[in-house]
Amino acid sequence: MSTHALAEYVRILARGKNASRSMTQEEAYFTMTELLAGRFLPEQLGAILMLMRVKEESAEELAGFAQAINNLWPDDMPVDLIWASYAGKRRQPFWCFLSALLVSQMGYRVLMHGTEAHTPNRMYMHQVFSAFQRPIIEHLHELSAPVALQYLPCSTLTPTLQQWLLLKSVLGVRSPINTVLKTIAPTGIPSVQGVFHPNYRQVHAQAAQLTHQRALIIKGEGGEFEVNPERRCEAWLQDGEVTQYVHITSQQSHFDNKVNDISNVHLYQLWRGDVSNPYAIESVLNTAALALCAIEADKTLEQTRQSVELAWRARDRDALSKPLNDGLS
Repeated sequence: MSTHALAEYVRILARGKNASRSMTQEEAYFTMTELLAGRFLPEQLGAILMLMRVKEESAEELAGFAQAINNLWPDDMPVDLIWASYAGKRRQPFWCFLSALLVSQMGYRVLMHGTEAHTPNRMYMHQVFSAFQRPIIEHLHELSAPVALQYLPCSTLTPTLQQWLLLKSVLGVRSPINTVLKTIAPTGIPSVQGVFHPNYRQVHAQAAQLTHQRALIIKGEGGEFEVNPERRCEAWLQDGEVTQYVHITSQQSHFDNKVNDISNVHLYQLWRGDVSNPYAIESVLNTAALALCAIEADKTLEQTRQSVELAWRARDRDALSKPLNDGLS
C-alpha cells in the first residue's frame, strides 16, 4: 500500500512528546494546499487540526496556511482594507460595523469577511449586513466592482472553509482554521484583525511579517476587531519588518449606560443620532481610528482619531435604513 502524500506531514506533528515539532512555513503551505484541493482523508484532517490545536499554532504554520488560502483571492481587487470578522458578538452590538461604515464614507473601500452563523445566541457580521441590506458577495467576480463597503462569507472563497469551521460541533473545540482565517488578505492590501487571547497578537503579527503583509491586531471586544473603551487597548501594527505599538488608554473603567444586548436597532439609532451612548461612540471612533492607521501608514493615531471625529460629525445619517430584524430572534 502506497504512503499518502500527507502522511509525512501528519507525522511531523504526531511523533510524540520529544520528536514532534511544528511545521515550517513551506510545510504548512503544502499541507493547506493539499487540504484545499481535497487531497486528504478525513482522519488526516482531524489529526492535523487537533494536533495543532493541542500544541497551539506557530507563526510559521499560520503564515503557510494563510498563503495557501490567499491563492483563492481574485487578482486586482479594488479594496483598501480587509476586515476579518469570525468571533461573533454576544454581549454588545457590532459597533465595529459602524466603524467600517464610517471609514467607507471617508472614501476608503472596506471588505469585511467572516463566517456564517454557527453558535446559538451570538450575532455574526453577515447577519448585520443582511439586516441593513448591505452588499453580501455571492460570487468572487463581484469583488472586481469598487464597492465602498461589502461583506464576503468565507464560503464564497470556497465552501470548504465554512465546512471546516463547523467542525467545532464534531471535535468539541475550535480548530486552527478559526485562527488562520482572521489572517488572510490579498497581497498588498492591509488588514485588521481582532483576537480574544492577548498572546495571539504576537503570533498574528509574526505571521504577517512572514507573509509580508501590513496588519493591525488588537485584543478586541468578544474577539472581534472592536475597541472596548472600558479597557486599555494595545494594537500591534506589523508593516514588513517593522512592528509598531499603538495604545489607547481607557477614559472610564465602566460606562453605566452601555447597552446589554446585541440588537441591530442600537446601531441604527446611534448612526442616526437618535440616542446618546458614550460607550458606543468611543468604541466606534477608536475602532475606526485604528482601521485608518492600518490604511494610512504615515498617520499617527492622534491624526486618524481627529479625522474620524470630523467624519462622524459629517456622516450621512441616512446611509442606514431601519434594520429588517434586530438580530435577537
